[in-house]
Amino acid sequence: MSESRGAVLVALVMAAIVALAIIFPALSEKPVQIVTESPGPAGSAAPSTATFTALQKNDIRNTVREYLLDNPQVIVEAIEALQAQQQAGQQQQNHGAIAANREQLFNTRHDPFIGNPDASVTIVEFFDYQCPYCKQMAQDLVDIAAEDPDVKIVFKEFPVFGRESTLAARAALASAKQGKYAEFHLAVMEMRGAPSENALFRVAARLGMDLDRLRRDMQSPSIETQIQTNLQLARQVGVRGTPAFIIGDQLVPGAVSAEQMRQLIIEKRGS
Repeated sequence: MSESRGAVLVALVMAAIVALAIIFPALSEKPVQIVTESPGPAGSAAPSTATFTALQKNDIRNTVREYLLDNPQVIVEAIEALQAQQQAGQQQQNHGAIAANREQLFNTRHDPFIGNPDASVTIVEFFDYQCPYCKQMAQDLVDIAAEDPDVKIVFKEFPVFGRESTLAARAALASAKQGKYAEFHLAVMEMRGAPSENALFRVAARLGMDLDRLRRDMQSPSIETQIQTNLQLARQVGVRGTPAFIIGDQLVPGAVSAEQMRQLIIEKRGS
């Protein structure tokens, strides 16, 4: 082992000792031995033992503490590095999950969508009708699908905000059976307050829908299955809240501006 690597190892172990001494003060009563490697007479590695007593560990702890107080940015840098590492690991995990569920994400024939069914770029949105950020983005998505003939937007009903959200999801999927999903979806997104049953049926009446059929279809087992499938799928691909978008193999959590969405489309199209 090189001297530089050995020094790094000792430094790491010393840091671990400091942490242990802080968490478990009783350990400071016992000496700790650290075995490293140093070149032997013939250049071979020979074990070298360093022993830290309670006094030495206390000195190390004080030295580290003073250094961190004088250089607090080190802590920030360490946290940022850890976060970056965790994010990279999460992205890799999400990519694998998206690839494994690609057919169910992008090509399920039961999912309502707007735009070109044969588009080269497909955006999948997981949303809730009570999510304020979903409401904020609803018209932008409609506009993007209208202005770009090579985009398809798939809607995944993901009711996570309680009974009214589930009721709205059922009504929206039932409206699709009457060919009214896009209009109904946007109208519910424009509602203020919780989407009550009366409010949902007022929207349906305004759109000229068959209300008796809507009520029956809302209780359809196939709609319940579709909602449960979406909830399970969201967990599998790493969706934790609304809105969440999947473009290609990328999970985009949270709201984005219309311009950011257009840029994501351009990047996907160029990949």
